[in-house]
Order: sequence, then C-alpha cells, then structure tokens
Amino acid sequence: MMPPRPKIFDFHGVSMIHQFTNNWENIQNFKARPDDILIATYPKSGTTWTCYLLDLLYFSQTQPDRLTSTPIHLRVPFLETNIPSG
Repeated sequence: MMPPRPKIFDFHGVSMIHQFTNNWENIQNFKARPDDILIATYPKSGTTWTCYLLDLLYFSQTQPDRLTSTPIHLRVPFLETNIPSG
C-alpha cells in the first residue's frame, strides 16, 4: 500500500506541501556566494543526475573520493527541503 500523498495548501499564492515550506525562513535568508551554482529543473526530469554530473565535473580534480565519501544531499543541498541532521 502506498503512503498517502502530502496535503497541498496555498503558500503565498502557490500550491505547496509542508516539506517545502517548513524551512522557509532559511530559504528567505539564504545568501548565495559568487561561486555558487544554482540548479533549477522541472520535477522528475533528472535533477539528481544533473547534481551528480555537475558535482563530478566541478570537484573531480580536487576531491576525487567525494562521489563515494559524501552523500549527494550533503554535496548538493536542496534549499526547499529540510533534511533533519543526526
């Protein structure tokens, strides 16, 4: 049996789920650095694959073991998703 879908609610005029809005204060206060790379994709269009590829291209010379030593959600954080630590 599949788990129930999250409830959608109106968030500043956009239909959202709480998983993407519980971290909103951190998103609003986020300050990008000049060397940050923003990855914007449509849902289910290869976002994780794109993150792996860009991370590999950017860090393969300086940190070759990064791909196997650090999980993708720590290497490429999703601003809209709050993943509890620990």
